Order: sequence, then structure tokens, then C-alpha cells
Amino acid sequence: MSRVSIRSNQVSEARTVADSQFVAIDFETTGLYPSSDRIIELGGVRFTGRELAGQPSAEFQALVNPGIPIGVDAARISGITDSDVADAPAIDEVMSGFLEFIGDAVIVAHNAPFDVGFLRAAVSRLGLPDVTNRIVDTIPLAMKAFPRRRSYGLQNLAVELGLPPNQAHRALDDAVMCMRLFGRCVDELSFMGDLALNDVLTEGA
Repeated sequence: MSRVSIRSNQVSEARTVADSQFVAIDFETTGLYPSSDRIIELGGVRFTGRELAGQPSAEFQALVNPGIPIGVDAARISGITDSDVADAPAIDEVMSGFLEFIGDAVIVAHNAPFDVGFLRAAVSRLGLPDVTNRIVDTIPLAMKAFPRRRSYGLQNLAVELGLPPNQAHRALDDAVMCMRLFGRCVDELSFMGDLALNDVLTEGA
């Protein structure tokens, strides 16, 4: 497998959300822990800040055979079973294409430590360079844009904000929903004009 590097995304102080490239990602997994669990489905959508009101410019979706059983709770949430991934490719056959898809875009994820943790664990096991992209976590961003909500779960926010519904807990659909939530947050926070990219980036990520 060829080595693929995710280039560090150097962010200019003057750069705006509208002029930036993003990839919203989501994973379904065998369980909750990157050290012992594995990815079973990858989803991603690429878009620019100017495309937030429309459709993503590109999509990525793939099932993955994790090589270990899918946990009962995980299967119940995603609906993905061991038989669904029995003939799917292993992660080493999929990750190269996924990293190319991400490129040097800013990664957007809902509860980013979970998804980025699984991404970093996977590339580490494959002997690939660590992920150095800048990151937006839509949970703290939503807390900033829409304070005092009862829940900041992705689907709960989607309902409260009237975002178009889709199939929850599947990787591509959740990535699309994450993009839509990001767009609503940007709209809410952009009352003074174009929002600076630094205003949405997750601190320390």
C-alpha cells in the first residue's frame, strides 16, 4: 500500500470560512474505543464554505471488514452486522482513497475526538503519517451558535434546527448532516459578515 500523507493545513489569520475547503467525516465502528475497536464504515463529504447552502462537491462512502466482531450495541445503533461487512475490503484497501479524499481540507466532525481518534488509530496501525489537518468539532461550535439547548446530539440538533432528515447512524448520511449543522452554525455566527476560519476551528486540534 502506498504511503499517503495528510498535509498540515496552515491557516491564515485573514482566511474566511467562505474561502476554505472542508471535509465532514463520520465513522461507524465496532465499539467506542479506538485502541481496541475498528472502523466498519467511512463516510465523508467535501465542500467549500461557499457550498454550505447547497450540495457537497464530492462524497465518499465505504463499508470495511474490521476483522473483529461488531459489538451488539454498535450493530443495534448502525444496523450494520457482521454479515454486511463479511465481503467488504479491509481498512488497508480503503484508507488510501479516504486520505486522498480528505487531502489538506479542514476536517469537520460531530464529537471530533471520537472520529478523529479512530482515524488516527487506523493510520497509525497502517504505518502512515499522523493526521495534521485542522479540525472543527461541531459540538462546541453548536454550543457557541445555539446556547442552552437540551441536547447537542447530532440528530437532536437536526430536529430542533429543522435540518432535512436522513438516515441516522450511517456514515455518509451523518457526514452530510454534520455539514448541514456546520452550515447553520456558520450562518448563525456570521451576523458581522464573512466568518473568519479561526472563529470555527477547534482549539488545540
